[in-house]
Amino acid sequence: MASRRARTAAALFALAGILALCAAQEGGAVKPLVRMDLLVFGKGEVAPPLRDIFRPKTAGAGMAVRGPAGLAFKPAPGAFASEAAPSFNLNISYIGSVKSGGQTIALVLRGGQTLSVREGDEVAPGYKVISVTAESIVVRGPSGETKTFPRQGDRP
Repeated sequence: MASRRARTAAALFALAGILALCAAQEGGAVKPLVRMDLLVFGKGEVAPPLRDIFRPKTAGAGMAVRGPAGLAFKPAPGAFASEAAPSFNLNISYIGSVKSGGQTIALVLRGGQTLSVREGDEVAPGYKVISVTAESIVVRGPSGETKTFPRQGDRP
């Protein structure tokens, strides 16, 4: 008899818990999964990255710091050791070319995507294609240095 009362009390306790949970869910406003007030829509252009996150930091590297408004500024002198300007750090593969309308269009692999570029086009911000031939492509960097990328892959 005592065990029967215990089972009934446990069942009633569980039912009361389920009813309380359902009442709490129905009574309050349903909160959205995404807080729309934290999303940033159309607040201007996204600033370029400060460094390549796939390359390790050098010890004592001087780097810009982002303030609360997202503006970059340099720390006070002596806070970090100064670092020389980065050299030509564009990583592309020239995989071939196509002649169309008297122009040679280069097929370039950059970041897992295939791009088609001509002379005068930008491969990446600040990196401009100077010349395209069937064997190589020449690109000028943001500080004026040039680099020649030979065609990759099988050659007939």
